[in-house]
Amino acid sequence: MSHLEPPSLAKKSRRPLQHYYRAAVIIAVCGMFSYGGYSMFHLYQNAKISQIKAQKLSAQALALSASLSEETAMNQDLNQALADKNKSLVALNQRIDDMETVLGIEPADDSQTITQRVDTAAINSAVRATLFQLIPNGAPTPNVQLTSGFGTRIHPITKKRKRHDGLDFAAKIGTPIYAPADAVIERARNSNYGYGNQLTLNHTMGFTSTYSHMSKFKVKQGEFVKKGQLIGWTGNSGLSTGPHLHYEIRFLGKPLNPRPFVKWNIENFDSLFKQEKNVQWASLLNTINSMVAMQVQLTGDEHHDLGITTVNHTQSTTNQDDF
Repeated sequence: MSHLEPPSLAKKSRRPLQHYYRAAVIIAVCGMFSYGGYSMFHLYQNAKISQIKAQKLSAQALALSASLSEETAMNQDLNQALADKNKSLVALNQRIDDMETVLGIEPADDSQTITQRVDTAAINSAVRATLFQLIPNGAPTPNVQLTSGFGTRIHPITKKRKRHDGLDFAAKIGTPIYAPADAVIERARNSNYGYGNQLTLNHTMGFTSTYSHMSKFKVKQGEFVKKGQLIGWTGNSGLSTGPHLHYEIRFLGKPLNPRPFVKWNIENFDSLFKQEKNVQWASLLNTINSMVAMQVQLTGDEHHDLGITTVNHTQSTTNQDDF
């Protein structure tokens, strides 16, 4: 007969195995929970880090967007400023063109900069202003009628044919007389004969002007006067048939017809050079041009061109009507 193990012993032998299985299962479950918890914690940490990074990126994106908006606004302002500058440049070019036309300057070539064109126009303007300041121009007694011109005539007193070297203005006694250009008083002579009380003004570049039959002087010999300054008053002194001013202009002692000088102004600038042939205007203009260009050079850019032709005195000009 076979030997059988008692039931109680079999039950006792199975209990340790069940304990082992339970422990293993518990351990496995705990391990799985622990691993799962660790994994979840790790995922949470990663999610948190990703969220922080996303917030930083969002903040950077906002900053970049704000910077881009600011740069866009700046670009718009710069484009508007550039458009305004271009508009001003076009207007400036037009004004320079107009100025060159008025001054009789040859049209500028493409090689000339705006600065050079402005300098040329400035020199031309300065040359003209200088000429009007230094050379007699305009009437010494404004708004007074001219009664006798330059040339040969019958003398109103001697009744003999005689050369008349000036102009006579029918001015009442006490009419103001003004210097037609800067000058120094060369002579102030009182006399009851001939030309009577007479002033002689020594201008620059060889020009002089004389005022006769005056009643009173405002200046004295050796005094410097400016254009437009009061120098005396008209009268009826000396050999005269009535109150008037006898006005003469001379160049190197030679009498010139004062009429073109009296009518000379900015609007008919070239007319004097055509009508008066006894003055070497080209040489005089070159001298004045050099003086003015040097002044512009000293007060501005050191690269100014001193060889600029400032006056085109060969340009045709409509002759002005005589008095």
